[in-house]
Amino acid sequence: MRLTGVPDGKGPLIVRLAYWRIRSIWGQVLEPTRIYALVPKLMLAFGKMVRVLEKPRKLPLDLKSLAMARVATRVGCPF
Repeated sequence: MRLTGVPDGKGPLIVRLAYWRIRSIWGQVLEPTRIYALVPKLMLAFGKMVRVLEKPRKLPLDLKSLAMARVATRVGCPF
């Protein structure tokens, strides 16, 4: 059984606002966001995590990329 996400124009106000913001950035609402919107608190927590991870840091970009690749190989990510 496959989950169906929250459709456009449905769900609580926070979900509709998030859809509006994502549509303004990406041009469409991405499917993972629709699934996270099934649990609005989860969607907000995921958005907060993404914002924290994408903040510019003092770490140089090449070193950050190297660290991300190392972690991905350690956990078995086949990127």
